Amino acid sequence: MISRKRFSYLWIILIGLVSLGGLFLLVRGLQPDPPPARKFQKLLRSRRAAGRPNIILVTLDTTRADHLSIYGNKSVETPHLEQLAREGILFEQCVSSSPFTLPSHCSILTGLLPTYHGVRINGNTALADSHLTLAEKLGESGYRCGAFIGAFVLDGRWGLKQGFHHYDDQFDLEKYKRLDLGLVQRRGDVVVDAALHWMNEQKEVPFFAWIHLYDPHVPYEPPEPYLSRYSGRGMPGLYDGEIAFMDEQIGRIDRWMKELPHSADTVMALIGDHGEGLGEHGETTHGYYIYDYAVRVPLLLVTSIPRLQGIRVPAQVRTIDLYPTLLEAVGISLPEPLHGQSLLPLVFAPKQGQSRPAYSESLAPNIQFGWSPLYSLRKYPLKFIEAPRPELYELENDPGELSDIKLKRSVEMKRMQQELKRLIEETGRGAPPTQVADLDRETMNRLASLGYLGSTTTTASIESGQKLADPKDKYAVYEAVTQASEWIAQEKITEAVAVLENALREDPAITQARLFLATCYQKQKRLAEAKAQLDVILQSDSNHIQSLITLANILLQERKEDDVLAICRKAIAVDPKSSQAYMLIGDIYLGRKDYAEALPNVQKAVDIQPKMTQSRQNLAICLIGLHRYSEAETILRSIVAEHDRFPLARFHLALLQEEQGRFEEAKKLYREEIDHYPKAYNARFNYGKLLLREGDLPGYLSQMEEVISLAPQQPQGYLFLARGLVNDGIQLDRAEELVRKGLSLAGGDELLTLGYLLLADIYSRRGDADSAADALAKARRFQKQKGVTS
Repeated sequence: MISRKRFSYLWIILIGLVSLGGLFLLVRGLQPDPPPARKFQKLLRSRRAAGRPNIILVTLDTTRADHLSIYGNKSVETPHLEQLAREGILFEQCVSSSPFTLPSHCSILTGLLPTYHGVRINGNTALADSHLTLAEKLGESGYRCGAFIGAFVLDGRWGLKQGFHHYDDQFDLEKYKRLDLGLVQRRGDVVVDAALHWMNEQKEVPFFAWIHLYDPHVPYEPPEPYLSRYSGRGMPGLYDGEIAFMDEQIGRIDRWMKELPHSADTVMALIGDHGEGLGEHGETTHGYYIYDYAVRVPLLLVTSIPRLQGIRVPAQVRTIDLYPTLLEAVGISLPEPLHGQSLLPLVFAPKQGQSRPAYSESLAPNIQFGWSPLYSLRKYPLKFIEAPRPELYELENDPGELSDIKLKRSVEMKRMQQELKRLIEETGRGAPPTQVADLDRETMNRLASLGYLGSTTTTASIESGQKLADPKDKYAVYEAVTQASEWIAQEKITEAVAVLENALREDPAITQARLFLATCYQKQKRLAEAKAQLDVILQSDSNHIQSLITLANILLQERKEDDVLAICRKAIAVDPKSSQAYMLIGDIYLGRKDYAEALPNVQKAVDIQPKMTQSRQNLAICLIGLHRYSEAETILRSIVAEHDRFPLARFHLALLQEEQGRFEEAKKLYREEIDHYPKAYNARFNYGKLLLREGDLPGYLSQMEEVISLAPQQPQGYLFLARGLVNDGIQLDRAEELVRKGLSLAGGDELLTLGYLLLADIYSRRGDADSAADALAKARRFQKQKGVTS
């Protein structure tokens, strides 16, 4: 029997234990929930035995949020996006930082605003190596990274290739007479085919696949059945048809993901880069204004977690927020600097999250035309646009931004104006230097003629004090100049000239229009008029680099090499880092075979832009000329390893082998160059000569026929085809015709010597001794002048 005293002790102990337990439960209840990132990772981990989930990022180019059924537009059928919205998290108000494809994707893949990463328009600068892309961060943690690109505007040479093990951007530029960044593209089904093939091969490690779908971009040409289904509603209908086709491709990705043995191991994000005007505010496409049709984009985050399905987040977010979100979702630390913020807190508390101020910009009016830039700060439902005539809109009741309320709410406008100014200053502080794209010479020249390269990136600040034109007053001029650039790309030069001359009558200060007009006159062989346009620019700005470089190229066309050297040296005095000027100087000395003089200039171009493969190739050519074969071969082999199809890399490597007597290796490399570039007549010419060296006369003659076909203004093909016929003693009449044609084109004593030696041989075989002697005398005269040996 328990005594009363002992019972009281037991009771006290029991009460104490219960109290401690209650205290323990209370303390435990007061502990904060784990951070959203940890919570998200735990939910994923509970559905995956080990390792990290796969990530699929689908970027929807030129896709307006308000043209999707998931955002309330029922005029286009997007059943696959609707299904994904039911299975994932939809962000109702997502804002892009730019209405351009390349700058916007740079922001998506770095989490940085253009104010810091420095890519402000398409085709001007590349993303610098100093920035850490999403692929680089994921790759450091064991991910296998692949990208599948729908348009040349995101070609790897613009900097987004960083960190990817596989970057599928194989655009055949040879077939495009019209090399426009926005129009060299691949259909979505082709892109998805490549992506699915690659993803099927990823077995051992988690993968990150970026799939870029470009279909809604102009031209609007949806395949059937979408063309018939949507064509009755004009341009907006065809645009919707492209979206419907894109939705079909998204469905293919989704089906593939769900058929995986471990489908729970995958996180998929779908995000737009920018929208499309479709005639609103007068803008048919995009890139000029920053109204919501251009910068409000879709954003979906999809996992197999039941708890995170069918969620809609009303708070405003930014495209820069996706970068930290995906890294946090898989437990990878975030780099610095970073402008985006993780979306995971909003995922777990969608109704409680605070909207994030969103910055957007369009610098095309300033960079390309000299008018005011456009900047905006969007704090839904208010949106402020900085311009010479600033604008303020209340988006909830005025989504089309038609009623400017700045006079009614001037205090709020001033506050947002100051906040925008601070944001620009703070996010741009410490920004690294920009970087040029790694382009071969032909691509560079073709893009430069359309105004893509070489434009200054110096832009007007909000309080610069400059009185610049408001882009709202200049849109018609912008459209005209843009139309002219399209006509230049289509080789409709006469039409382009008429438009440009008219635009300059309306606004004589448009530098871009004068540069375009100079390009047109140059194509029409009106070189004096082309130079006159450049003179106008240089009179107002004697240090305008692109005008100096364009002028130098025209003088080069006129064979005024000394003038080219003077212009380029002036350009270097203005900008000591003008790699284009150093390249031109190097080109002139290379053409003169003065390799010693060329070397320091080519080396300087490489030092300034070490990623510029064309400059590295020129350096290798110099080294070959100086018989520094080992150094040249190292450079050329590295180029071939990095860029399998870089024009002329194998050609020069073959020359190097030939110089050293490695004829079989040279022949193989010439053949590979021809396979990549069937129009490479120099490679065919040298390949043919090696065939003749082996005794393959038919092969030699076939290659020389091709050389004549591909380069009818070059004398070598005619003369060397004739040499083959003469040596074999066949078709002497045709051989004579070929020689005379070659002589009419020949400009050097060496080729003139060869031509007259061939004529002497032909006459000798016919028994015409006098004509043979006369031709031989001419050959010896040219031989003596040049000091060549027959």
